[in-house]
Amino acid sequence: MIQLKTKIEKKYIEPQKRLLVTSDIHGCLSYFKNVLEKVSFSDEDILFIVGDIIEKGSENLNTLRYVMELYKRGNVVALIGNVDAYRLKLIQNLNEDNVNDFYDYIVNLRKWVGSSFYQELAAECGYTLNSADDVLAAKSDVLSHFETEFKFLAELPTVVETKNFVFVHGGLREKKVLDNADKSVLELTKYDAFAEKTPFIFDKYVITGHWPVSLYSTSIQQFNPIINKDKRIISLDGGCGVKKDGQLNLLIIPDIDSSVDSITYISYDELPSITALDNQSASKDSVSISWMDRKIKIIEKGEEFSLVEHISSGRQIQIPNTYLKSETECYDYSDYMLDVKTGDILSLLSEHSKGCIVKKNGVVGWYCGAY
Repeated sequence: MIQLKTKIEKKYIEPQKRLLVTSDIHGCLSYFKNVLEKVSFSDEDILFIVGDIIEKGSENLNTLRYVMELYKRGNVVALIGNVDAYRLKLIQNLNEDNVNDFYDYIVNLRKWVGSSFYQELAAECGYTLNSADDVLAAKSDVLSHFETEFKFLAELPTVVETKNFVFVHGGLREKKVLDNADKSVLELTKYDAFAEKTPFIFDKYVITGHWPVSLYSTSIQQFNPIINKDKRIISLDGGCGVKKDGQLNLLIIPDIDSSVDSITYISYDELPSITALDNQSASKDSVSISWMDRKIKIIEKGEEFSLVEHISSGRQIQIPNTYLKSETECYDYSDYMLDVKTGDILSLLSEHSKGCIVKKNGVVGWYCGAY
């Protein structure tokens, strides 16, 4: 029987140890391996993985097992995320009442990224999932075969407190760490827009994942970590696995006693690169539309672009038709014109007649020059 119980741990970190912090890997194993290679992760470092190890990527089981192997080194601290917890609970509680919805979810993930956690588990047990009945048929073997993997996830701490930093996937519901002990795992791992909604100014910096940082801005679309000095919160989730233009972020804290100003980061994505051949100035007024606020009204439909009104802001902007989800909603989009210099390396997202949508240093926008 899988039991999910809030676990708050205190951990002593030796001075002069580099702290590396990532979150929301979401089954993207190549992203995880490459970001560790990029930062030259070694036994001299302490690596924190702040939840959501699985789901949304194409190598969920392999990612989990890779984390479990790293964990044996003794310098890796992994925490549970809301997706990890939800998946454990759902698999254990699969029944005839909920299996159809879960099968639809599996099918959608298969279309989106080619796989899902449960599909991979079932496949290793010899099952192919072509119906909701197949999902239920695999349950018993999945629970027994993956007892070790499930136990690892279920026993991960919910909150880890160190001398100067607190780690939690979603956010703290109470200001004092120990006052969160009676909160459920899901309350602490799923705290949407934590950096905006919490009323507290914390005594130590709270480092979180869960909420993609791109959702915190309404003017530009950016995926880099956000350090909120007013509330002492660091938001880390770069949208890996859940955003097509997302990235896996990794904080570099030189030492447990380092000031927040000494914290740097690196990121990794697998978008193709182009080299800019022209200069371009940044636009001064832009809007960023995210999936939390994506309601639109189409004013004029064109062959390649459509003039739409973003309902909540009242802004009228041109959007490529490929970014229209339906007649009333669009995918994540920004009309921001990036500041680009000749020779800049840009990550290419899409090409259009008037230019390209690209990402530069974690910020998404238009580049309309040659490359």
